[in-house]
Amino acid sequence: MSESFQASPTFMLLALLTGFLYFANGLRARTRVRDLNQTSKPETLSTTLGLVACLGHGFLLKTSLFQGDAVSLGLLPMLSVTAFAMALVIALNQLRRPMNHLAQVVFPLAGLTLMIQTVYPGQGPMRVEVAPALTLHITLSILAYSLLALGALQALYLTWHDQRMKQKQSGASLFLPIQTLDTLLFESIWIGLIALTLSIGTGFLFMDSLAVPGLIHHTILTAMAWLVFVILLWGRYRLGWRGSLAAAWTLLGFILLALGYFGSKFVVEVVLR
Repeated sequence: MSESFQASPTFMLLALLTGFLYFANGLRARTRVRDLNQTSKPETLSTTLGLVACLGHGFLLKTSLFQGDAVSLGLLPMLSVTAFAMALVIALNQLRRPMNHLAQVVFPLAGLTLMIQTVYPGQGPMRVEVAPALTLHITLSILAYSLLALGALQALYLTWHDQRMKQKQSGASLFLPIQTLDTLLFESIWIGLIALTLSIGTGFLFMDSLAVPGLIHHTILTAMAWLVFVILLWGRYRLGWRGSLAAAWTLLGFILLALGYFGSKFVVEVVLR
């Protein structure tokens, strides 16, 4: 797709429609979370609209990421890709079980990143030749970030509920049974950690030089995040960690991971620009 299409009314209209579907689904998810009597089964209409929104987002990303033979690896495009991956994971999961406690945050977030990228289409760094190892590395990284971000959101949800229960506040009922939320949390962490491990491994295949701006900080923080998640899983299965303790380790790992990638890109592309 050409750059002229990105500035066309058709592109803008599709972006607005996709963003509207995201926000509408987020609002619907919020309504269902508040009405606990309606959350026992996935909602077909909401799931379908969520998948349609992801389809539109994916098309818009393909249009904006690829410029001829070059690929945009800038901060905003990568944020939008990660939000898209999170929304897609939620939409696909909703085919088998309700995920409204995450959808109420993830869908509006995906819509917001899409709107920002549409209004401010700055491409950032472009890479003309993308080797297969780099493509695999980027794909695995996005999968790891999206799954571990979903784990972090679940950890926040569990922490919020735990605080309300301790304060004996009304309305502290969980959207799903705590056992189910605990299982979902560690599903995300397990798959995310596997993807992160493979991402780190493939990253060494195309590393040209440690002199690349931000690469050392990215590598160190990513390794620290990986270690945190490994310790968390060890604590889970050897010491029975769960609840607030597991949530705290999850959030620590994700913060390190986010700082390692998006923090480094922000410094290189914005602060040092």
